Amino acid sequence: MKVYAVILDWSTSDDSHVDIELFDTYTKAYHRFNEIIKNEKNPEISWVADAFDEHGEILDGYEFAEHIESDGSQEFDCWWNITDKNDWYQHDFLEIRIMEVK
Repeated sequence: MKVYAVILDWSTSDDSHVDIELFDTYTKAYHRFNEIIKNEKNPEISWVADAFDEHGEILDGYEFAEHIESDGSQEFDCWWNITDKNDWYQHDFLEIRIMEVK
């Protein structure tokens, strides 16, 4: 049986946490993964919004990497990572991890 974990490892200068949510289908995990990205880009919720310009492009001073299936139709591990180069402790590391459970 497969389990799909959506893992958000985040840290700011005053707090850090790892949030783990498990799903029974890839579709549910993929939906949640994209919902978290949308929330993280909201300036009322997260510092991450400061890392992007009005066109969604990453600004200087931030390191960004992603590997996302465009429509979620195929199952594979996805990630969306951003780090503040001026404060390496401040980061958001988001991923979908597919695991076999016996």
